[in-house]
Amino acid sequence: MQKHFLFCFTFLFSLFSLCNSEVNTGLTGKLDKHIQEYVEEESFQGAVLVAKNGDVLFKSAYGHADLEKNLANTTDKKFLIGSLTKSFTAVAVMRLVDQEKLSLHVPISTYIPDLKEKLADQLTLHRLMKHQSGLPQHLERLTHFEEKDISSNEILEIINTAERSFTPGTNYQYSNLNYHLAAIAIENVTGKSYPQAMQELVFDPLGMNNSGVERLSNIPDNRANGYRKRAFGLNRDENIVSYALGSGDIYSTVDDLLKWEQSLYGDEFLSRESVDRLFSAESKSFGYYGYGFRIRDYQRAGEESNRGTLTRHGGSMDGFLSNLHRYTDDKLTVIVLANVRSFPIRKLTFELKEIALGMDDLKRDRWNCNKKVDSKLG
Repeated sequence: MQKHFLFCFTFLFSLFSLCNSEVNTGLTGKLDKHIQEYVEEESFQGAVLVAKNGDVLFKSAYGHADLEKNLANTTDKKFLIGSLTKSFTAVAVMRLVDQEKLSLHVPISTYIPDLKEKLADQLTLHRLMKHQSGLPQHLERLTHFEEKDISSNEILEIINTAERSFTPGTNYQYSNLNYHLAAIAIENVTGKSYPQAMQELVFDPLGMNNSGVERLSNIPDNRANGYRKRAFGLNRDENIVSYALGSGDIYSTVDDLLKWEQSLYGDEFLSRESVDRLFSAESKSFGYYGYGFRIRDYQRAGEESNRGTLTRHGGSMDGFLSNLHRYTDDKLTVIVLANVRSFPIRKLTFELKEIALGMDDLKRDRWNCNKKVDSKLG
């Protein structure tokens, strides 16, 4: 009797494992096939990771990290992440808020006394991180970029030449300058450079050993080259990232990004109050912006009324694109890092979510059902 029971249990366990294996293999194949379409039609190259509950469902790399040397991309390649850097800067600010070294609503002059009074008036970290400062969108509007590592003091001098387009807190305008100033505030209260502060506040605590802040004097090993699509192929194309202080100068890998975003589900790395503030969304007219994240709803599997919360940010810079989507109600993470620009990266990210949640099958089933009904009615 015991032998019979043991045989049945072993058989059922093997069958269950086989079914799970087939499901995972099928999902991997579907995700890879869909991405391959972007490789063929959009010249996509980069790395992709899809995870559920922090467990990796899919991870793969495509195209070249270095076309000139014929080196393929791998999933451990480092990519510049562009404006996804803003999410990291916001998280570092909130770490310092938890440590009572920064406050969100005191005058920004408390932390950056050298910011001109006409710009600092009514300006706070809260309004900076919400893109409600009225400052210009890019440093390019104020200066000509030189091929060098520019200092934080030089960036502040450039910002001091700006004019505000509205009173802080009354409107929304996405601006890199907001996060330049947030990074300078981090430097001033820690007494560390932004790269050092980020290492100590974020990368080291989370074991993000393949992430950091890039400078011309410190380009990391194993980083993919950036490319732009041209009429006759791909050409090298990269930013001078020191001009993107706190807004676009971080590099990372898909695995490190997963570690980081998973830390935002608990309360060990950041307090629950700080996490809630990160994801406190504004209205449509204020960009749906939290602190370093956009917060929207998304369609979950099931009824049309079944909506979840998506927290996301992406990045676009010369030679690189990034996108990180956190479908929080399904604990689904989709990360796309690319070393080519441009292609519809957000569309790809949404489509991978649909496949991972089985929603592409649901839509196909509904389409087939409707087709059968229509044929009977016809």
